[in-house]
Amino acid sequence: MTTIVRRNDGFTLVEVLVATAIAGIGFLGLAATHIASVRATAVARNVSVATSVATESIETLRRLPYDEVVTSSPTTVTRGYLTFTSAATVATVGTTSKKVTMGVTWTDQFGTHANGVQLITVIGQ
Repeated sequence: MTTIVRRNDGFTLVEVLVATAIAGIGFLGLAATHIASVRATAVARNVSVATSVATESIETLRRLPYDEVVTSSPTTVTRGYLTFTSAATVATVGTTSKKVTMGVTWTDQFGTHANGVQLITVIGQ
């Protein structure tokens, strides 16, 4: 009489499918993390450019005579493929100083950043 000997080497099809499913779920989590990091990097780059635009606009106001530092209407600046809109709001502080609030907004592939960047400085006479 012959006996059939089964070897227990290797994996069954069910074990392979379960391992593949678990690995797939893990890779989906990594993909979601990657997408979030790419978005965060793009937004941070745009915030950096907006801060640069605001700084340049404030420095332009600093070069003006004190009496000409006034609230300005929105102006646009294009950097790369994005257009940034900056506007200055000037308020008198005391008799020899002005508080300048420079706001910059933009729209990118993630939507409109209406709050954008806001820098505040004081310009003295």
